[in-house]
Amino acid sequence: MASALQLRTATARLTALRSRFKEHGIDGYIISDVHALRYLFGYSGSMAAAIVTKKKVHFFTNDLYAVQVQKELYKVDGLSIHIDRNFWMAAAAAGVPKSCAALGFDASRTLVGQHAAMKKALAPSKLVDVSGLIDTLTMVKASYEIKEIAKAAQIVSTAYERMLGVVEAGHTERDVANYLATVTRELGSEKDAFDIIVVAGARSAMPHGRASTNKIKKGDVVTVDFGACVNGFYSDMTRTFCVGQPSKKVMDVFAVLYDAHMTALDAARTGVIAADLDAAARDIIAKAGYGENFKHSLGHGLGYEVHEMPRVSYVNKAQALPTDCVITIEPGIYLPGKFGMRIEDDVVIKPNGPQILTSAPTEMVVV
Repeated sequence: MASALQLRTATARLTALRSRFKEHGIDGYIISDVHALRYLFGYSGSMAAAIVTKKKVHFFTNDLYAVQVQKELYKVDGLSIHIDRNFWMAAAAAGVPKSCAALGFDASRTLVGQHAAMKKALAPSKLVDVSGLIDTLTMVKASYEIKEIAKAAQIVSTAYERMLGVVEAGHTERDVANYLATVTRELGSEKDAFDIIVVAGARSAMPHGRASTNKIKKGDVVTVDFGACVNGFYSDMTRTFCVGQPSKKVMDVFAVLYDAHMTALDAARTGVIAADLDAAARDIIAKAGYGENFKHSLGHGLGYEVHEMPRVSYVNKAQALPTDCVITIEPGIYLPGKFGMRIEDDVVIKPNGPQILTSAPTEMVVV
């Protein structure tokens, strides 16, 4: 059952969504992405859709979720629940096309076949692509949502510290990944946020390399990137450590990375432009001569999805980060054939600086 705060938050989010109808020339908005549905309505099922009009909310799911939808859905004003296996025909029967000359939808999250079915059933309503509209709303998280992300962040932080106490030369990358998966479950994670990344030695230069059967050797740099899930909310943390004494080169490169990471954290506050935050880390790495070895964006939004808006990237030159937006900050340096490293924290954007949710040590730990 929804709390009073959750219901007030959902109502405010729907008001914000409706306030954008006029500028896009639409009378309603179709939502078929399950993450957006959970953000707006609290529904965790995997099969649903909604149409938000100026006064009503039509929510569609099938009979497999008939009990769940009644228990989970926030009872916002104007809500109608439709149990039907053909959502768009049910919408037509409910009179949506008669009340909406134009319906917005997100083409980037709509399959071609789904679009064809929508267009046919909802005629004569015109379908208008307003991709990204919902993403501008889902960036800001409520206090109860941030608490869930923080729980997920603490799970991975604790799992990492436990792993440091048991990992040793001779273990495979997959051994480490399996250990992290097991411990995060024991600590309360619902599932892995994504396929766990564990890369050692020369393989650590692969930013998204998956754990293999390769054995970890003395002197290897090891990078682990993994996340937990709590009540549908995700964390995403990366740490780099060394098994045995690292070389001077490794420590010199890590010093650059650590400086870049801490500088970006210092710059992370309400109103910072995404590209400027990226530059705070990137400029340090480039000045040290490793600009070409930092190949990805500084970070991304985090919440009901592992990768949400905003994109904290050098290409995102207009978007200012709002208060209570949760993002990752994850600079990396990758030297092909040698080694690579990355540090990633989950942070909440606040007016006076970031609230850091991941607590595991960011320093180069030697085990």
